Amino acid sequence: MGKDTADRETYVQRVREGTRQYIQELLTENEKLRLFVATIEGEKVRLEEQVLLLREELDSHQSQAAELQDQLAHIEEENQRFSEKYVEVEQHNANLANLYVASYRLHSTLNRQEVLDTIQEIIINLIGSEELGIFELQPGHTSMELVSSFGIEPDRYRHIPLGAGLIGKVGQTGETYLREPTQQNGNGLTADEHHLTSCIPLKVDGRVTGAIAIFRLLQQKNGLQEVDYELFHLLATHAATALFCSRVLVGANL
Repeated sequence: MGKDTADRETYVQRVREGTRQYIQELLTENEKLRLFVATIEGEKVRLEEQVLLLREELDSHQSQAAELQDQLAHIEEENQRFSEKYVEVEQHNANLANLYVASYRLHSTLNRQEVLDTIQEIIINLIGSEELGIFELQPGHTSMELVSSFGIEPDRYRHIPLGAGLIGKVGQTGETYLREPTQQNGNGLTADEHHLTSCIPLKVDGRVTGAIAIFRLLQQKNGLQEVDYELFHLLATHAATALFCSRVLVGANL
């Protein structure tokens, strides 16, 4: 009996010792797991902070990219504006050159036919119409006579009584006629004036000496432009003076 009791006590002691060691090992492993979880949690927080930082940097880059895109669009708009301005300046310079050449040609000769041909060339090449008539006021100041034409039937416009139709009214009042884009046929136009685009009075020293009637514009020209009005002013004065001088010279040579 004594030996059995001793064996049982020894067995129980071994079991207790094994249990104690197992518990100690579990506690050690648990501590390792706890430290590992703490490390993982710390790494997770670090990664989350890095992700947040990267998102902030991405947002900053996107904002900068959008700002650069806006600046690029603004620069492109400025370039377009400068390009259009450059074209406008070039066109203005070309117009001034054309006006100068036209004025010079009108005063470079006293030959009546050359003056009339120059006026026609200005209207055809610079204004853009191949239907025109040049009229001069006749002695007695009751009518205007067609002295040169292009693209129209001369007999239909040979004599224009002052005050008759728009051409006659321009000769009578000295006021330029410009047809509005929306203007319909009628409204003071005679049957021969339905395609009249403009009529410019010719004046010398403020007195009407004739008129230039411009009918349909060329097909590729949509309407009158700013330079056309400057050409009208040139024709109203310089062409009138050139014609008047050539007429006086012809009369003096008779």
